[in-house]
Amino acid sequence: MRKFLLPAIIMGVGAFILTMGLLFKFYAYPRLAVVPLDQNTTQVVQDPDAQFFDADNVKPGSGELTTTARIIGDPEASEQAAEETGRDVAIWNSGQVSDNNGDNIPMDGSTEVLVFDRHTGEAINCCGESKNGEEVKRDGLLVKFPFDTQPVDTYTWWDSTVGKSFPVKYEGEEDLQGMNVYKFTQEVPTTKYSSRELPGNLFGGEPDAPAVTADRYYSNKRTFWVDPVTGVVLDRVEDQKQEFRHDGQTLNALETTSRFTPETVDKNVEEYKSKSSLLSMVQTTFPLVFTILGVVLILAGLLLSLIIGRRRDPEPVRADYRDGDPVFGPSNPDAETSPRRDLRGH
Repeated sequence: MRKFLLPAIIMGVGAFILTMGLLFKFYAYPRLAVVPLDQNTTQVVQDPDAQFFDADNVKPGSGELTTTARIIGDPEASEQAAEETGRDVAIWNSGQVSDNNGDNIPMDGSTEVLVFDRHTGEAINCCGESKNGEEVKRDGLLVKFPFDTQPVDTYTWWDSTVGKSFPVKYEGEEDLQGMNVYKFTQEVPTTKYSSRELPGNLFGGEPDAPAVTADRYYSNKRTFWVDPVTGVVLDRVEDQKQEFRHDGQTLNALETTSRFTPETVDKNVEEYKSKSSLLSMVQTTFPLVFTILGVVLILAGLLLSLIIGRRRDPEPVRADYRDGDPVFGPSNPDAETSPRRDLRGH
């Protein structure tokens, strides 16, 4: 059986390599394609020429508007939520501040507890999800797109201002600092989301007119540039408009086209370019190469064993002793024999 040892070794190596390819795809990738529990990031969105209601001076204003968002993961709460729900859960604490004049009192701000699936980015309703300390039930994507993002129009993104998710549309592929990204857009229709008491003279009243309750309306068009491998939003633009309405009169509350600062985009690309490349290899390149190589080796081993099996061993040479053994003479026991003196040297 030694002649079949080499084919067996080749097929064994091929089976091992094929198994490794499957493990990359179905074991390693699902464990790598998850958001970290200890996330700690800061992103800055800025508009150098925003139009807004200057609450400090109680009048319309304009100038630079900067929104800073900080996200800090809560590993302990995430692990506890995973035990309670049986799902891979991430819990991130988010704080956002919008500032239009650089003083100690921000133009707007909020805090949120975000609970979502670590693989898909979809909201999960449990475990203390809230906004400004009040419970809120979310749906859709919250902070990122899913790993292995697809070029489809089926995603929805949660709008924190309105408290509702809206569809996201795929617009095509683009290049962002050497990274292939998917471009998505979302439109939030004009929606009333709050009310506020304001001086009556802002809506056509006399200088000493009493305060009135004005409704606040909001609309937004978002553009996302997404790394399809990790689902991370590398760049984003928000074309946002807000206004107060009262008794047929309107007052501009906010009009801005805000975008991630170049520093934020550079940091995102630097952090996720290598991660995206490695994860892509684990998801597609390694499984494909290992699977092909493994199958080739298995087939080569099978073919070699068939070739060896068809070869016939040479027939053994058999001596013809019909005339007697050349050393011991005739094989017939009844035949007359004579001593072989030549064997003894006589």
